[in-house]
Amino acid sequence: MNKITKKRIKLHRKENINKKLALQVLFSILLVSAVILTKQLDTDLSKQFLNAVNEIMTESIKPKEIGSSVKEFFAGITEKISFMSGNKTEYAAPVSGKIYQNYGVIKGDESSFYNHGIDIVSDTQSIKSVSEGKVIQIGNNDKFSNYIVIEDGDRMIIYGQIHQSFIKEGDSVSKGDIIGALNEENRNLHIEVWENGESVNPEKLFKIN
Repeated sequence: MNKITKKRIKLHRKENINKKLALQVLFSILLVSAVILTKQLDTDLSKQFLNAVNEIMTESIKPKEIGSSVKEFFAGITEKISFMSGNKTEYAAPVSGKIYQNYGVIKGDESSFYNHGIDIVSDTQSIKSVSEGKVIQIGNNDKFSNYIVIEDGDRMIIYGQIHQSFIKEGDSVSKGDIIGALNEENRNLHIEVWENGESVNPEKLFKIN
C-alpha cells in the first residue's frame, strides 16, 4: 500500500469520524429541545426520541432510519401541542374579565358539584362568539337562564346567563361577532364547550384576560 493510498484511507476515516461527531452534536441539541418540549407531554413520545438518540451513538447506526424516527417523533410533538392548545388561533375569548368559578369539581361548605364550564365576571356587557358556527338554539332554563347554543363543527358552545340576544336560530356567525349582551348590573357569563357528548374546559380554546 503506497503513501497516497494510506493518506486517502486516513482522510476517508477522518471524514467518517467528523460526520459521526456532527450527527452526535446535532442530536444532542435536538435532545435538549425535546426535553423542553416534552416536559408536560406524553412520556411515550420522549421515550421514542431518546431511543433514537441512543441508536445514533452506536456504530451500527443508519442515518436514514434515525431520520425517520426523529421525523415521526416531531410529528407526534406537533400533533400533541396542537391538541393541547386547542388551536387557539381559531378561537377568541367571549368577554374580558375574571373567572370566578373554574371548570371541574366545585367544593361547597356542605356539598360539591361539577361545573361543566366556566363562570366569568365580565368587564363589558357585550358577548362575542368565540368561533364561527351556526346558531342552533336560543332558549331559557333554570340552569343557564337565557342562553345561546352555537355549533362549530364537532363542538357545541353554550353561552348562558345572557340578558339579551342579538341573533336568532339558524344564523351563521363568525369569530368575534357580537351575539348578545349581559345584564348591566350583573355581568356574569357562563360558557360551556361540548364535544362528542363530553364537556371540555373552555380555557383549552381561549384565555380570559
